[in-house]
Amino acid sequence: MRNKNWIFLFIFMGMFMVITSSCKKDDTVDTPTMSDESFYKDIAYALVMCYVDIYNQNLAGVTTGTHNITANGPMGGNVVITGTTTYDNTHGITTTDLVLSMSNVKYITSNANLELTGSTTYSGSFSSGYTSVNHQSDNLYIKGLITRNSISRNIDMSGQVSINRSTSISANIFGYTVTW
Repeated sequence: MRNKNWIFLFIFMGMFMVITSSCKKDDTVDTPTMSDESFYKDIAYALVMCYVDIYNQNLAGVTTGTHNITANGPMGGNVVITGTTTYDNTHGITTTDLVLSMSNVKYITSNANLELTGSTTYSGSFSSGYTSVNHQSDNLYIKGLITRNSISRNIDMSGQVSINRSTSISANIFGYTVTW
């Protein structure tokens, strides 16, 4: 009887070990990520807002004509604004043909904390009810952090950026296109 107890215990222990060790739980946890769509939309939105703030802080209400202005960026850094602006009194339309040459221009939105270096255009027309403006850059350097829903993603890149604003916004940032 004594040997039977040991055999039973031996079999029981063997089965227990097989059951508890054969099904191993995967301990890896998927880290939440931010989609490329959200990432590039947040960057494009911050760029548009930065360019609009540069224009509004330095050219809104200023006499139209040829401009060569050196100014502070909206939240730091420097920007040199060159080019022309015109205003059509009959239709209330402003037309711009400007280049914004930015050096370490800082800009913060609710989702973005960016620093921009490079030149971009600010060309097109707009009024209180109409917008057709284009921003082009052959080599814009963008450094910073995008944070959405407690998920953060860094950017430290340079390259081509194209943004078209009308009733919608379409942006191509370093080859990735977003529209809203």
